[in-house]
Amino acid sequence: MRNTGTVSRGTPPAEAAAETLRQIGSATGISVWTWHALTDRVYHSATTIRGEALDQGVPLAATLAKLHASDRARVRRRMHAAVRSGKSGAFRFRSLPVGGTAREYSAAHYPLGPNEVQVIVQDVTRTTLAERALRESEDHYRTAVDLNPEVMWLADPEGNIIEFGPRWLEMVDLNTEETLGQGWASVVHPDDLEPTIADWTRSLESGEPLDITYRIRLKSGVYRWMRARAAARRDKLGQIVRWYGTLEDIHDRRVAEAALRESEEFARSILEASTMAIEVLDGAGRLIFMNGPGVRIMEVDDFEAIRGVPFEQFWPEDQRATIRAAIAAAQQGETVRHTLFGPTAKGKARWWDLSVSPILGAGGEVARLLALSRDVTEAKQNEAEVVAGAKRLEYLARHDTLTGLPNRMQFQEGMDAALLTLRAGGTLAVLSIDLDDFKLVNDTLGHLAGDVLLREVAGRLNRCAGKRDLVARLGGDEFALLMPVERPEDAAITAQAILAALAIPFEIDGETVSIGASIGIAVAPRDGLSTESLLQFADVALYRVKSDKGRDFRFFEPAMDQALRERREMKRDLSLALGRGELRVVYQPQIDIGSNRLVGFEALLRWECAAHGVVSPMVFIPLAEESGLIDAIGAFVLREACAEATHWPEALSLAVNLSPAQFRNRAVVRTVTDALAETGFAPGRLELEITESVLFDESAEALASLEELHRMGIRVALDDFGTGYSSLSYLRRFAFDKIKIDRSFVADLPGAEDSAAIVRAIIGLGRSLKTRVTAEGVESWEQLLMLRAEGCNEAQGYLFSPPLPQAEARALAKAGLVASRSASERRQRHG
Repeated sequence: MRNTGTVSRGTPPAEAAAETLRQIGSATGISVWTWHALTDRVYHSATTIRGEALDQGVPLAATLAKLHASDRARVRRRMHAAVRSGKSGAFRFRSLPVGGTAREYSAAHYPLGPNEVQVIVQDVTRTTLAERALRESEDHYRTAVDLNPEVMWLADPEGNIIEFGPRWLEMVDLNTEETLGQGWASVVHPDDLEPTIADWTRSLESGEPLDITYRIRLKSGVYRWMRARAAARRDKLGQIVRWYGTLEDIHDRRVAEAALRESEEFARSILEASTMAIEVLDGAGRLIFMNGPGVRIMEVDDFEAIRGVPFEQFWPEDQRATIRAAIAAAQQGETVRHTLFGPTAKGKARWWDLSVSPILGAGGEVARLLALSRDVTEAKQNEAEVVAGAKRLEYLARHDTLTGLPNRMQFQEGMDAALLTLRAGGTLAVLSIDLDDFKLVNDTLGHLAGDVLLREVAGRLNRCAGKRDLVARLGGDEFALLMPVERPEDAAITAQAILAALAIPFEIDGETVSIGASIGIAVAPRDGLSTESLLQFADVALYRVKSDKGRDFRFFEPAMDQALRERREMKRDLSLALGRGELRVVYQPQIDIGSNRLVGFEALLRWECAAHGVVSPMVFIPLAEESGLIDAIGAFVLREACAEATHWPEALSLAVNLSPAQFRNRAVVRTVTDALAETGFAPGRLELEITESVLFDESAEALASLEELHRMGIRVALDDFGTGYSSLSYLRRFAFDKIKIDRSFVADLPGAEDSAAIVRAIIGLGRSLKTRVTAEGVESWEQLLMLRAEGCNEAQGYLFSPPLPQAEARALAKAGLVASRSASERRQRHG
């Protein structure tokens, strides 16, 4: 039997399978790679991306060498990421050009094992080219529709309008929704509506083409004559699937025809009102009439001097064949339209929308020709402006509009290119720069001043950078610098220069503004060779600087990444804590020092995480504030605590802490009122504790929220008093119901004279302001006796009780008295 390309019966099974795979690959353009990460070798199917056979098992680098140079690093990253994640995915790449053209491939990767990935590669060059051609065809169609003076429209088989050109919305006072379906008929002249609908219905029923005229009402309220034409498109079974139509403004032509039929004098009076040149040609195509506006538009000094001249003679040589063809078509009863270039009589460059149509005599023969010339020069100029606008958009896509610096997209492209060309022994540094105190400038001087500051910062950064460096604004107050360096210490020198430059005060709108910067630095190849990893590591180093109070720089260290990863994991677990029931509220008694009676409880939050164990509020509260979880967690605490407090005697109050972050979204009042409404807890029994930073960070808005809560009868306490920036100024700005002495002052009592003096002053201040004073962290009799002697009103701490679970707090509330115990006894009992 003749060899037809099939595998013979005597072929070994392995070779037969390979041959079958090769035939499938040749027919479909598909090949299969299997990459073993541990050996870094790739095993191919019998067909590769360039069509030739490969030896079994080649290094990954050898396979990547056959790819387009700009795709190699990205494909390597995707392969490594696939091994790390164990997930499926897809990507695209190009091969090396063959014959001047690179082929395009689609790849899908699937995990085969812990260190093994299979990649199915398909040649999609022809499909990609076809998609591009289709997009270009659609763009051409849309452009033609937009520029066409006629309104193009589509209707379904029942005659409902489903699409139309943009000129329709420019002409009539309808929007898209009002036009679709049968809505277009609402602007048809009442006298024309019934015959128009009847003609359209007949065409829908018969499938015959539509050609009708009627008047429509424009936005100005004026009616103009239109000509609507439509033809049906049918499927293979002959069923109508679409109606394709056009709507043409024939008002000027109709007026011209009517004027010529009735009287030349009357026609001239009408034609003078037109905004276009209306020209009448005899049957041979010679000019015999032009309206007044046409004479002016065409810049003709003496019409009589050009009467009888063949119409084609008014057009440039290269346009005359088109004019002759249009006249010939009109002589056969057709209407022809073109957009042509032609200067006026005085040589002024103009573009014209020209239509040539027949004027029929009484017997239906073509007696004359009507040429309508509308000046569309401005539209053509707008076309050129669109091209210029596209270039502008391309610039804006790669630059920050405020500072003119490259944006994140261009910066990452620059990093990709620099990493690809990084020579052996070369070093590349990435500096992630974040401004310190920028938000304060925005809040105090306004966003316009903030914008000026950002532009000034961009200028100083550019002056610190070298000619080969790339400075970019990534967004907000984040900037970045990419610089080739001989050694990492060069990046440190530049970072110090930037810190010094930004530490110099700025003059903005007559105000002196001082800010600083925090800088994180990652270095290639030491820290990585991918854009993503270097940017991430620079941000990790930046975060470390920020957590150390900023205004400094740090190089990335692997330990930083581990700490940040653990922090992210804890933040993730915190986001799930509410749903898992890991958060619970405990209650610490507050005692009247004079009577030793219980006066209330402070609600405190505890988190017992399945992964991390008991997590301190000092750790998870800042995480909640950073991640935005504080609003949901704060609302939970309020609801839980208010609901529990309804079971206590009415004389007992409930104190709940509010975070400064809860004031930033302006919803804190709603959160409190919702909790009171849901639980029925009395506002007069609720005490909200805030720190001084609430007023420092959010001032006017926070003050307004506190005053609104005050008017509802809710009490407000100033927590951790004496530890902030300007405690006394806050007491003057808001009438607090209570001041709480921070535990750091109480802990040193009674021995430390400085702490004793501060405590004594705070108690005296509260007495002067007629404000109750509570001491936190009371753990010894000596501390209690001194506080009582100085006139402190209330106390809380382990001397009386640690924070209690719900049931124990409820029992204590009913008893009403608290016997002081040693701190060690309480800690032993409650941990």
